[in-house]
Amino acid sequence: MAMAVSLDKQNNLSQINEAKPAVVCLDREGVFALGAEWERLSLNALEENAYYCPAFMRPLLQYIERDCDIKALAVYKSGLLIGFLPYVPEKWRWLGASQVNSAWICPFITLTIPLVERDHAWEAVEALIEFMCDDAGRGRFWLFNNLNIEGPVAAIFYGVLNGKNLPSTTFEVFDRPVLDQGTTFDEHMLAHVSKNRRSGLRRNRKRLSEIGQISMRSYTSGPELDAAVEEFMRIEKSGWKGERKTALACSPDTAAFARQAFGSNEGKSITRAEVLYLDEMPVAVSLSISTGRTAFTLKCAYDETYKSHSPGLLLEEDIVRDFLETRWADRLDSATTVAGHAIQSLWNNSTKVGDFLLGADQSMAPGTFGYYVQLEAMRRRCRRILKDVVIKIRDR
Repeated sequence: MAMAVSLDKQNNLSQINEAKPAVVCLDREGVFALGAEWERLSLNALEENAYYCPAFMRPLLQYIERDCDIKALAVYKSGLLIGFLPYVPEKWRWLGASQVNSAWICPFITLTIPLVERDHAWEAVEALIEFMCDDAGRGRFWLFNNLNIEGPVAAIFYGVLNGKNLPSTTFEVFDRPVLDQGTTFDEHMLAHVSKNRRSGLRRNRKRLSEIGQISMRSYTSGPELDAAVEEFMRIEKSGWKGERKTALACSPDTAAFARQAFGSNEGKSITRAEVLYLDEMPVAVSLSISTGRTAFTLKCAYDETYKSHSPGLLLEEDIVRDFLETRWADRLDSATTVAGHAIQSLWNNSTKVGDFLLGADQSMAPGTFGYYVQLEAMRRRCRRILKDVVIKIRDR
């Protein structure tokens, strides 16, 4: 049985040194106060989630999500941080019918897997769920948007929930493209990329090479990485995102976030930047982040002057080649939030991602969970209708 601890500035933390897991509830200040143990956990997680590592979360909270009422559950065992789940209470998600605690997500986060230490994964997940059940006053429902429902952490979730006879369901499951190691580049292209796509890539590369010399280089640290991040923001702002004022460089806050989260800070970075050059001029930049052997391809921008030559896809082809030949990671996760992304035509695998809702109240009456599932489904239908209306108005 996990021990629940409520943490504030005056709290005595001796309880977290107990041999059995203790769950500490952190406020925003408590999240920022976490030290090296947070970074250690992100590097030793059973399933990597770079979005929940300190190098990404801290600048996101500092520059963009300033008003976010973020909280976090931290699981300790013998003084070791073995679990971390940031979340946001949503009192009015279902018009006040019941509070929902949502694993923290925002437009910059596309995965909500909690960080659990690989050697204590089952204990960490079990402690989190026991805390959710024992503290139902905080909300009987927990929602994980964009959860890898086929991953090892989800498997433990299902195992613990089944053992406690707790209900759960998923919404909007789709196949997210991933790229795994296993073959050479040439074998990969023949096995997983259509003949028409291969021909199109060769044709566009030849046409672009007639304008100038094409090359691709990768950066992971130092002033070269910082320069690549600046080039990404310049290119992104020059295109349609700049016109809509959604590019990172359009706001001082988002630009500051990008420089700190993706740049080389004090010699450390979780970012890899790949740049496609045309006669030494950047025409496409891709940014990915990683905390282990999984990298998440966050953003790609290309110079729309060369749109007819598909420089973004040419860069993606070069990334596939570099990934398979140098093996700098075991997996690339596309970080997409909808099905049918163009990258699927170049990559070799997929993983099922969906929104996972669980009921953490063992005293819940039969049928009650189903009622709230219907509320959530209705909410999603209304959002889709509203989104379609907004798109139609915008595109008129």
